[in-house]
Amino acid sequence: MAEIQEIACSIYECRDEIILRLLNFSATDTILYLSSCVSNEEILTSLDRMIDSVNRILLTKFEEVEGLEVSEVNLAQKKQLRSFLDRLDDETLAIVYLVAMELKSVLLGCLFLYRIFSVKDIFNLAFAEELEEQSKWGCDDCIRQRHTEILGKLISWEKFCDERSLFKN
Repeated sequence: MAEIQEIACSIYECRDEIILRLLNFSATDTILYLSSCVSNEEILTSLDRMIDSVNRILLTKFEEVEGLEVSEVNLAQKKQLRSFLDRLDDETLAIVYLVAMELKSVLLGCLFLYRIFSVKDIFNLAFAEELEEQSKWGCDDCIRQRHTEILGKLISWEKFCDERSLFKN
């Protein structure tokens, strides 16, 4: 929890820098590239639902991408995403930033605020490709420990949001 407070306090001084970092990261968001890497139909359905949900929340048109190209459509969503991020208070922006950096997904960071999906669902989508590979080839203790730590952080941040009524729904 101290990490969130520390970042929230420093956001006042570097708010534009943090928002710019999130904006630059958004067009190459992890979840936009998942459909070509994952074969699990349940995950793909969840992916579609999450992208649809985040587009409704942000009033954007982010789309899934095949291959490594950056979509012009996704690049064009920065203005609308910026409008959303600019409206967030410092603590809420800190949560989006922390989730986005941990999961490599600004869009999942935004979804986290709305609690439409569980923390576990968000985690599973963020690591869908890795989890699918582990189901085929096995998982080592190092990866298992890293996943446990990340999930623990997400649960801690969820508690922080609950305690401060930061969730948007």
